[in-house]
Amino acid sequence: MMRSVAFIIFTIAVVALLLKLGWWQMSRANEKQQLQSQVTTRQQTVLVDLANLPMQPLWHSITIEGEFDNQHPILLDNQLYRGRPGYHLYLPFVSQRQRVLVNLGWIAAPPYRNMLPTLPTFNGRQIISGVVAPAQQLLQFKPDNSDDQWPLRVQNIELIWLTQQLQRPLLPWVIQISASSPLALTQTWQPVVMGPKKHYGYAMQWFLLAIAVVFMSLLWLRREQAV
Repeated sequence: MMRSVAFIIFTIAVVALLLKLGWWQMSRANEKQQLQSQVTTRQQTVLVDLANLPMQPLWHSITIEGEFDNQHPILLDNQLYRGRPGYHLYLPFVSQRQRVLVNLGWIAAPPYRNMLPTLPTFNGRQIISGVVAPAQQLLQFKPDNSDDQWPLRVQNIELIWLTQQLQRPLLPWVIQISASSPLALTQTWQPVVMGPKKHYGYAMQWFLLAIAVVFMSLLWLRREQAV
């Protein structure tokens, strides 16, 4: 009897966990759907003036004129493209006396870690178009090196820390350059990395697994009663 009670309690705990995971994936799917809708809606409005931005500029299209700061390139590490390691190249862009980081795209890494790629330079005034996006933030176990050697090779685009390295203020978001721009490198960035369909698929897997656990538990209990 005690064995059956313990098994029932264990089954309930497992099923509850599986259902919780399933509902969590459903909530993530809803978040991704809302984000996709927001991105689509806001990209229809093009910002052209850094001095008159909306309260929430994220995901708007943007076209501005200014100059790149080629002396302070930033290389976002661990960026794969078709199985090849590389970086995303960020450059500060000065427009209307304000600085914003621009993600120009992916550039291949040299074969050895102690080498850095040859970086392009963009001289003179430029017009860039892209999307206003949040800075990439990933799980990081140790801070980036605080040396002042440029280009900086970083694990995250931490705008507060980069502001300290540049000794100049940065806007609290970045511009992901348009793939159609003549200045763009290989484009691998996506506003939504995992779409809602995948989250719905994962949710269905957790729910089906919960059903399977319940079914197998009922079979086990029936067999125990028959013994």
